[in-house]
Amino acid sequence: MALRDQPYIPLYVQDFMTDEKLSECSAESTGVYIRVMCIMHKSQEYGTVLLKQKDKQNPSKIKNFAVKLHRLMPYSVDVIERSLTELVDEEVLTIEGDALMQRRMVKDGNLRLIRANAGSKGGKIAQGKSVAGSFAKAKSKAKEQAKEQANTEYEYEYEIEDEIEVKGTKKRMTYDDPGFQAFWSAYPRKTAKANAFKAFEKLNPDDDLMRVILRALSRWSKSEQWTKDNGQYIPHASTWLNGRRWEDEMTHEYKDPQPTNIIL
Repeated sequence: MALRDQPYIPLYVQDFMTDEKLSECSAESTGVYIRVMCIMHKSQEYGTVLLKQKDKQNPSKIKNFAVKLHRLMPYSVDVIERSLTELVDEEVLTIEGDALMQRRMVKDGNLRLIRANAGSKGGKIAQGKSVAGSFAKAKSKAKEQAKEQANTEYEYEYEIEDEIEVKGTKKRMTYDDPGFQAFWSAYPRKTAKANAFKAFEKLNPDDDLMRVILRALSRWSKSEQWTKDNGQYIPHASTWLNGRRWEDEMTHEYKDPQPTNIIL
């Protein structure tokens, strides 16, 4: 069954709740975004909304997408256009040519096709063989092939986070800054290390600021917001740094923490 034929949409809840790009968008844009994903889930090309020639009535592509989506959701064209502009600016959604797309959904759809094709090949290999277990063996081989292709598909965005793209090539990042090492060691959510390092470099904290950051991080790590629901609401480290979250007011319980034992 294709993903678009399923009655539910695969939604990665933790990724959605802590998406640093989406967190920069308004509540209005977030509501439109959820509707857009539902429409993309039913699209022929999974994860996309395509403009046909008849949809191209305005010089602005976002305006054309807004008019098209207006027929499919209970919001005005102005609301949709305003939300799409914000979502595209924050890179939550992407426009490529005549396609509005959500990259994670597109990759999920492609991965599903890869697995389905690999499984089909495995079934054909096994067909007609009389040796017991030949189908299971072929199916296992097909799964391995699908896994290998899936890892290749996802390796840059989701797995090899220690690499960055520089002029079309990949360059391994090094994290030899002792201040960043102390921060990363203390931060409870080990996700998107490369983005965290770039945010840390941009901040370039001196020793005094590092002490403030680590003390605040110690308080946040004990806070109810971060400890509830298995840490579901802990943001990415880059979001925490870029938002200067150490300056946020804590609850009274954590305003006067004990001194940390971290030595810089």
